[in-house]
Amino acid sequence: MVAAIQITSPSKNDVVDLSAGVKVEWSTVNTDPDSAHLFLVNMASGHTPYNKDLGEVDLSTGSIVITEKDVPEDGAFQFNFQSVKQNNMGILAQSEQFENKKEEGKDKDETTTKATTTTGGAKTTLTTATTAATAATTTGADSEDTDDEETETSSTSTGTSTGTAAAASGTSSETPESGAAGLAVKGTMLALVAGVLAVVA
Repeated sequence: MVAAIQITSPSKNDVVDLSAGVKVEWSTVNTDPDSAHLFLVNMASGHTPYNKDLGEVDLSTGSIVITEKDVPEDGAFQFNFQSVKQNNMGILAQSEQFENKKEEGKDKDETTTKATTTTGGAKTTLTTATTAATAATTTGADSEDTDDEETETSSTSTGTSTGTAAAASGTSSETPESGAAGLAVKGTMLALVAGVLAVVA
């Protein structure tokens, strides 16, 4: 029974860019094989001969995207499905003829994009490095400030503690003396009162 695979895309006279990727689509029936080899060919007279096996394809998927970078710009290209059976290497299906033409400005755009990406990466690296350096400087400054503050606080605390201790010590040493002086004054006053009373009597 004759296979009924039909390649439905690309269509006749389509202009495609194989370097950017081309979607090949086909239809099958239940009597078709499960897989086949896909070929890109150009066998038309007056055109650049081309024949490349693109590998075995699972026909149940119904489509595949083909990307080929080194295909010459020319018309009359076709996709062919060829049997994988050794005893039957004939063509199972063939697409319409189409033209391969690279999109204008594509190489320039890609170069610009790569350059921009590279430059952006350098800027990002520089920014990251600068940020890291700034963070390190800030951390160092904060550390120094913290050390200074801790030193000053320690000195102040030490001075305060020393002054307080001295004041406490001074108060403690003066209390007995103040009490003795008070008692002496009271004794003197009592003696004077007694003397006055004696004279009056």
